[in-house]
Amino acid sequence: MKETPEYEKYPISEEEMGKRYKNWTESLARQMVVLYNVGKEVGGEKFVERLKEEYRKQGKKGAAMWMSLTGSKPEDFKDCLGLPKVHDLIDDTFANFWNGYIENTPKAFEKELYTCPVTRQWSKAPELCEVLMGESLKGMAQALNPKFKTKGFTKLLTKGDKCCRFRVEMEDK
Repeated sequence: MKETPEYEKYPISEEEMGKRYKNWTESLARQMVVLYNVGKEVGGEKFVERLKEEYRKQGKKGAAMWMSLTGSKPEDFKDCLGLPKVHDLIDDTFANFWNGYIENTPKAFEKELYTCPVTRQWSKAPELCEVLMGESLKGMAQALNPKFKTKGFTKLLTKGDKCCRFRVEMEDK
């Protein structure tokens, strides 16, 4: 087991650390909005497209990590029925809560999330979530199975919707 470095040995309870980590999350979310807005101002659509490309790449790389964390194998993603394995772990890890699925069939997976710790801050740049998280999830879907297709989010909390909704479909070809 890896030893905890001195700089991570905090003299407070886990509960208190959770509160402080929440402060960091909120601060980092605000900083992401500033960076995104400055990037758009300076680089325009070229910046946004480059950011999408990078997050899609990160999503593709991340697919192997999420598969490993869930104990999944490539054959678990022969159709959409295996997608809850990775999506549920991702959402649970990042405090995004849901209440079942809109659809979970071999042909499609669709889920609504009702909570998100960065919504308040990212609402100042409502498209930020689609650019970062949406593209990352697109990349992950492609890596899990090239026949998985998604248009990204159809609803976003950051845009004032009551939930975030994400759908993946199995290509017919």
